[in-house]
Order: sequence, then C-alpha cells, then structure tokens
Amino acid sequence: MEKVNRSISIIFAAIMLAAGVYWVTHATSWTVMGTAGAVACYGLFMMTGLRAIPALTGYITAGRNPQYSRLEDTKDLRKKTWTTIIAWVLISRGLMLIAAYAFLIIKNGYTGSLGDYFNQAWHVTGIDAPSYLGIAENWYVTEGDPRFHIVFLPFFPILIRVAYFFTNNYLAAGYAVSNLCTIALALVAYELAALDMNRKEALRVVKYIFIFPAAFFFLLPMTESLFLLLSLLSIYLARQKKWLFACLCAALAGFTRSPGVLLAVPIAIELWRDLAETYKSAHKKAFKRKLAAAAGCLAIVPLGLLAYLYINYAVYGNALQFSIYQREHWFQRQYLFFDTVRYQMEYAVGKFKEGDSRSLFGLWLPNLLAIFTTLYVMLRSAKKLHPSYTAYMIVYFVFVTGPTWLLSAPRYLAAAFPLAFAVVLLTKDKAKDTAITGLCIAGSLLYLALFVWGYPIY
Repeated sequence: MEKVNRSISIIFAAIMLAAGVYWVTHATSWTVMGTAGAVACYGLFMMTGLRAIPALTGYITAGRNPQYSRLEDTKDLRKKTWTTIIAWVLISRGLMLIAAYAFLIIKNGYTGSLGDYFNQAWHVTGIDAPSYLGIAENWYVTEGDPRFHIVFLPFFPILIRVAYFFTNNYLAAGYAVSNLCTIALALVAYELAALDMNRKEALRVVKYIFIFPAAFFFLLPMTESLFLLLSLLSIYLARQKKWLFACLCAALAGFTRSPGVLLAVPIAIELWRDLAETYKSAHKKAFKRKLAAAAGCLAIVPLGLLAYLYINYAVYGNALQFSIYQREHWFQRQYLFFDTVRYQMEYAVGKFKEGDSRSLFGLWLPNLLAIFTTLYVMLRSAKKLHPSYTAYMIVYFVFVTGPTWLLSAPRYLAAAFPLAFAVVLLTKDKAKDTAITGLCIAGSLLYLALFVWGYPIY
C-alpha cells in the first residue's frame, strides 16, 4: 500500500509540476499580489491532493472505511426529522425573502409590497434566470440575443416547462421547480449524511448547506438547487450500491450543468471499492460480470452532456456551438485554476485603487474568499472526509474555478455538496460550530444585501 501511495503521489506531483511550468512559461502578468495569490492557491491545492491520496487508495482497495457515530433512525424519528427539515427550509427561505425585502427598503424606501418584490426579484440575478425562463418558453433560437442561450443546459428549462402546465406562468414555474428541489435536496442531504453520521451531525450538514453565503440562489429560478439535488441523489444511490439509478441521476446532473459529468469520479470510486470487495470474496466469473455491469453503468453518466451536445448540433449544426459563444461573447475558456486567482487578485487590487467598491465587494473579493475558504476546508478535511467526496471536491474545484472569466465562484461552490460535510467534520466542538454558524449567517446577510442592492453578483 505504501508503494501505491508513493506512486500516485509522484504522479499527482508531476502533473501539478507540469501545470506550474506551463503557467510560468505562458504567463502574461507578473504582479506581486497576483503571483502571490496564484502561488498560495497552487500550494494549498498541492497539499490537499497529497493529504487525500493515502485515504483514497486505502478506500478503493477495500481497506480503510471511514466510520462515524452513526445512529439508526426509527420510522417515527425519521418522519419527525423530515418534518423538522422541511419546516427549517420553508422558514429559512421565508426569512431570507423578508430580509431581502428589508434590504431593498433600506436602499430605496418603500416601493411596493412583498409580493411585488417577489415578482421582480429575478431581474437582478444577472443573465441566468431570464435565460432559463426564455429557453423554457421558446426553446433554443438562432437569432438575436436569445441565440446565446445555447450556453445554458436544458434540463432545468424543461422542468420549468412541465411546471408551467400547473402554474400558467413561467416565472412562478421557475420558482416552484427551484424551491421544490431545495426541499428535496435538504432531505437527501440528511439521508446521505446519516449513512456515516449521527442524527445531530446529519442535521448540521443540512444547516450548513443553507447558511453558506451564496445559498440564497437556491430560492431563485436558477439551476443550483436542481444540480445539488441530483448530485446528492446520485451519491446516495451509489453508496447504496444502486449503480444504475446513481448513474442516471449523474447523467441528469450533466444535463443540468456541465460539472455534472464529474460525478463519474465518486461513483467510479465507490464502484471500484465494491469490485475490490467482490474480487476478494467471489469467483472470477462473478467478478467479471460485475465489472462489465459497472462499466455499462458508468457509460451512462456522460449521456446527459452528450444529449446537450446533440441539441447544439440539432439547432446550429455544430455540437460545440456553445463553446464558440462562450469564447467570443463572454471571452470564456477553460484554463488553470490558480491562474484564476492571479487575475482575480489583480482585479481586486485594481478596483481597490480605483475606489470601485461595487466591483470589489460584489465580485472580486467574494470570489477570492470563496476560493481560498474552500481550499482551506478541503485541506483540513482531506484525511477526515469520505474519500470519494474529497476526490469529487478536488476535480469539481479545478473545473469550476478554471474559467478565464470567472464571475460566480460563491454560487458554483455552494453547489458542491462535500463542503457542508467537511465543515461539519471540522466543527465537532460546539464552540467552533457556534462561531462558524454565526460567521456564515453574517456573511449570508451581507452577501444577500449586496445582491439586492444591485452589486455585480452573478
């Protein structure tokens, strides 16, 4: 096992070294703050990977199996717990909406009822919410500004279209889908956490999911709640060894947002461990049958993303049309995640010197805080978190923080389910839990206020 760990560590270090060399030889900016930020990000990520490797190799070889103080729920206790969770979600979302309305009054004075605000709130969510509603109503088109809607994946608009038959209003349908998914994801998050944790800790997982600063996006007609629900459900089913349904949920996650295809990583890890256990205890024929079934299930995961590429081809005659628009219209392409920190830091310093507080506090500073906070949590929890969750968090982080024009780091990282699990493991002490809870709530209120006040938060 020691040799395996050493070999994988060397491969990981070599990949990171190659990425670092490529960055150094192709960098176009060498400001002190930008370079320092990129190097810090690079180092934290390297340490996280090296700390996670021994736990991961031990797990996939059917060795180490993380166990926590799990407590089995009785049927009555589970019903009570689910009722508590649903009530918590509804009350917390209601309080969030009231807080947003209060912040709006503080800025503009009384401008209408809470119902009026609720009807207009989606207009301040940047381009995403109107784009999803436009797709739901008109599907993908090839002319005018709506032609750029092809960069948004279709599963969320499809569900809005379904809900429209019940609401007869696309905005109401968008809110309905998002908030129903929010309730469902809270329940699935609890059940997934309860596989390893006791009831109290599992409830804390749910709590942290909903008090992270960008969690207010779960309330709005955006994809975060649907994507997080499908992510949690796929991992829960994988942990239950229901591989086919797990991979189907992962495929739907990939049909919702492109990072959904990365769910193949934790599912493959869970499959590998199951195969390792089978190999030790079963005949070779049984192992080969299970291996073939596993490969067939994993092949389902990319189907959601492939279906989206087919839609690109059917509408535009080019399966990669979305990438052309991302590059030409938004100057967006995938690059090295630590270079993202470099330019984010440079923009933050520049906006500070210019006195542009709106861009600094609405965009660049929250992005940097989200990235470095996530890295810190990943590093601290690398030896404690379930290994497949850590592996998913690593690849997810690289993917969502890698774009060359990243504007939505807090929102993207709020949809990464392992974060809440990791924070719970790092706050077992009541004083730490209380302090982090208070900090998260304060951060949530501040970020929500900036959002309502029209700061560039996307």
